[in-house]
Amino acid sequence: MPLEERACAVSHEHTMPTGPASLESDAWSRLWRAGVLHSCSTAIEGNYDGEIAAFWNARFNGLQARQRVVDIGTGNGALALLAKQHAAKRGIDFDIHGVDAADIDPPRWASTATPFDGITFHARTRMEDLPFEAGSVALVTSQYAFEYSRAREPALQEIFRIIGHTGTAAFLLHSADSLISMTLRQQHEACALLFDETRILDLAHQWISSLAGSPASTSTSQGTAQIQQAFQSASTRLVAAASALPEAAILRKTFHYLHATLEQAQGSPWEALQYLANARDDLENERMRLQHLSGAIMGLRELEGLHGQCIAAGYASSLLSPLDQAAGSRMGWTLVVSP
Repeated sequence: MPLEERACAVSHEHTMPTGPASLESDAWSRLWRAGVLHSCSTAIEGNYDGEIAAFWNARFNGLQARQRVVDIGTGNGALALLAKQHAAKRGIDFDIHGVDAADIDPPRWASTATPFDGITFHARTRMEDLPFEAGSVALVTSQYAFEYSRAREPALQEIFRIIGHTGTAAFLLHSADSLISMTLRQQHEACALLFDETRILDLAHQWISSLAGSPASTSTSQGTAQIQQAFQSASTRLVAAASALPEAAILRKTFHYLHATLEQAQGSPWEALQYLANARDDLENERMRLQHLSGAIMGLRELEGLHGQCIAAGYASSLLSPLDQAAGSRMGWTLVVSP
């Protein structure tokens, strides 16, 4: 698979839709309930590998038995599991915690063969208000999470508080020069086509409603034929867009949902309508996560500014570096905060 196609899509293809989400953070809660271990699940099977895993294992190398590790924005605990596995290879244990503002429950939802025993998760917990004593944390980790904070300055100060003068913090941050950022434009174009231009989900609903004989539907065969024609025209546009936007994973997810919806409609239009309603909700939450990602991506000046804040706060050995998973595949920038 080309490296460009391995960029994180912030989606999980072919996930069964599960119903509506009511709060902004639930757009992410739903992703974790789908069972993915991390938000790069369409690109990396299992846990993080390659240079990403190497970066984190280098951080864990400096830890001693029973020292505390806090993973911020843990999702379904991918980094927490890496820390646990690293400690096990050394024959020791870390005191591992995973924190997330979303309603997470990795032991219940995550698809992994490795148990979460020994890891404590803190759901619905903001990074600006962490439940740890000052100076009690040896290592804070954050992969594609810190930059999502709407209050980065308070979040950074809270991290400084819990690591004190002896701990360290390490971030992998979304950057404007990454493959993830480059694919985001295509994802946004696909969302505009799906929701604003073709409105294909509305057309699918109208078509299946007409087959179900819904009172709100057009009851004549002529009206049904017109709806079907409009749906097919929209489908043709989306198929053409899929060729022009090869990185738009949300299009592939939409195709899957529409195919499954139409198959169900042959047997039970009413069940198909419910499936389609859940699919719409899942896709709308996907669009919300992509919008969040747009706000999280950091330019080089922002990254350098964050690095400078760490230096100014007394973490004089802090280091900012690009991270490439392979040649030509920039995944973001790392920032290691240390005194």
